[in-house]
Amino acid sequence: MLMSNYCLGKISQSVMMTLRRELFSKILHWPSAAYQNYPTGLIASKFINEANFALSSAAKSAIILVRDSVQTVALCVILVWHNWLLAIVALCLAPVVVKLLRWISQKIKSVMFSSQQNVATLIMRVKETYEAERLIKISGSYDAEKKRFRDVNEQIADLAIRINKISSIGTPATQLIGMTGVAIVLAVALWQTQQGMITLGEFVTFLAAMLLVLQPLKRLAGVNTAIVGMSVAAESIFQTLDEPLESDTGIVELQNVRGAVSFEHVSLRYPNADRDAVSDFTLDVKPGESIALVGLSGSGKTSVVNMLPRFWNPTSGRILIDGTDTKDVTLSSLRSQIAIVSQDVVLFDGTIRENIAYAVPDVSEEALAEAVEAASLKDFIASLPQGLDTPVGEAGSRLSGGQKQRISIARALLRNTPILILDEATSALDSESEAAVKAALDRLMAGRTTFIVAHRLSTIRNASRIVVMSEGVIQEIGTHETLLEKGGAYASLSKLQSL
Repeated sequence: MLMSNYCLGKISQSVMMTLRRELFSKILHWPSAAYQNYPTGLIASKFINEANFALSSAAKSAIILVRDSVQTVALCVILVWHNWLLAIVALCLAPVVVKLLRWISQKIKSVMFSSQQNVATLIMRVKETYEAERLIKISGSYDAEKKRFRDVNEQIADLAIRINKISSIGTPATQLIGMTGVAIVLAVALWQTQQGMITLGEFVTFLAAMLLVLQPLKRLAGVNTAIVGMSVAAESIFQTLDEPLESDTGIVELQNVRGAVSFEHVSLRYPNADRDAVSDFTLDVKPGESIALVGLSGSGKTSVVNMLPRFWNPTSGRILIDGTDTKDVTLSSLRSQIAIVSQDVVLFDGTIRENIAYAVPDVSEEALAEAVEAASLKDFIASLPQGLDTPVGEAGSRLSGGQKQRISIARALLRNTPILILDEATSALDSESEAAVKAALDRLMAGRTTFIVAHRLSTIRNASRIVVMSEGVIQEIGTHETLLEKGGAYASLSKLQSL
């Protein structure tokens, strides 16, 4: 028994580890649309709750299922062999038991599915509250957050009670049906005895075998809930595993890219949207040019740059890099030519060194030092007791906005790509931090084809060309001076910001 439990436990943990690894690998290669369909709480629940539930009682359930099924079948054979007529009478109740267990399974399945959704919501509530601790404190919204958590917590508890109530019906109901069968068999057996069709010894043997069947049937009915739970969890996990991966049909490997980029009548419409986010966008960019995309929120600026590394594929039209359609290029070679510095800097819970060298883990100390200096980080890192080996905290919580931004710039400098995307890179910084970051960005942009998404017009005065967008359509193109002289949409935006 000890060895069987150990071996089955080891196998279940091995399978669980494989499931989690496959889930993680799949998620890494999902397209952008899939990330919108699965909230973080639901994904966390699949790793923590469902993957564990799917196999937590697998060993015990497997033992009961195999052992008691064999025992039940063997005893049924004995019943038929001793007296086929009484066996048929007894087995007539089997469809009733099967139908009952099926009804219980369906009820439990629907409740368990709701329970999984609520567990995912609970995880998401905790995550939101943890990340919004300052907003909650300054707003004094403790009671509101407690209520939001309490509502979900109570729903999970109520659903768990419902599952217990439904599953509790199975065992006593099966026993009741079984004892009813015993009573019917006793009546028929007594009649057969009176008629001289069976002897007393045969009757006692048959009755003993029938009573022995009730115990394994009781255990099989009890394991029904665990099997249904595993089924629901497994169904959820495999549904996630079956999500289509990011399409990578390209066969061309981009090499020695100069940085010429052409947008030819490009349009993009997001799934379930009623209009295009970008419509008929046409633009030729020479190597080394800096292109600023400006406009009000929702004008399509970020959508344009997100199509360049194929986070989203154009609905129509095409994008060319050095004359090659990006759809014909492998994703790995395409993205190796592009670096991104955005407003929402992503830092991992590690050291400054690990975050800067994230995309180039085998970087030399000399190259790392050059990137640190070019990103205006040298003095800051020198002031730290642990230097580059200083932990940044979860999501860079131990650093200021400007420090995080400069680490992001150093990371992009190390990659040394010919194409650069700056997505609102300085919009959330104060004037002093912005000046330091802007100096680092100027060094980063030198010699690279750069696309700058900006709300703050003061940051894009020196761009080679400025593209003014509205509702996904290009309104104006020109330099800062020519657009101001034109007195159009850009001049209106400039006046609005001046006010």
